[in-house]
Amino acid sequence: MRCLLPALAFAGTLAAAEPFSRSLAPADFTAAGLGRLTPQELARLDALIAARAAPPSAATPSPAPAPAAARALAGPVRRAAPVAEELEMIESRLTGEFRGWEPRTVFALENGQRWQETGGTTYAGPPVAAPAVRIRAGALGAFWMRIEGVRLEVKVRRFDAGR
Repeated sequence: MRCLLPALAFAGTLAAAEPFSRSLAPADFTAAGLGRLTPQELARLDALIAARAAPPSAATPSPAPAPAAARALAGPVRRAAPVAEELEMIESRLTGEFRGWEPRTVFALENGQRWQETGGTTYAGPPVAAPAVRIRAGALGAFWMRIEGVRLEVKVRRFDAGR
């Protein structure tokens, strides 16, 4: 009985605390994109936020693992998708005049994206006004940019992702 009383008191404090997702105004909930989460993902987010907000000495029990049948019905585990999974091919134009690149050059595209050279290569050529570009996903998360009029492809990474 002595061991059960602290456990019941702890459970009572957990039940009394409102989950983060329910404490948000509906407009904030929608603006944060939380409506796209599954109920399981939303519960996990609430648990992570509660664990982060709890004092370090308080032990927050981890959620019980879902039974195999429930996991099978829920589909594959969704993780933060790298850009490669979201992108098959981008076609745009460079802004301004193109003369070449050197290591870490940032390419600004007309569609607003910015890509940076990551292969450590250099290329110099005649000036070309706003050439067309194609960016394709390669193996192992690499991206390759082909610039109109240039025989080489340049290895790039998304420079403005997350901004």
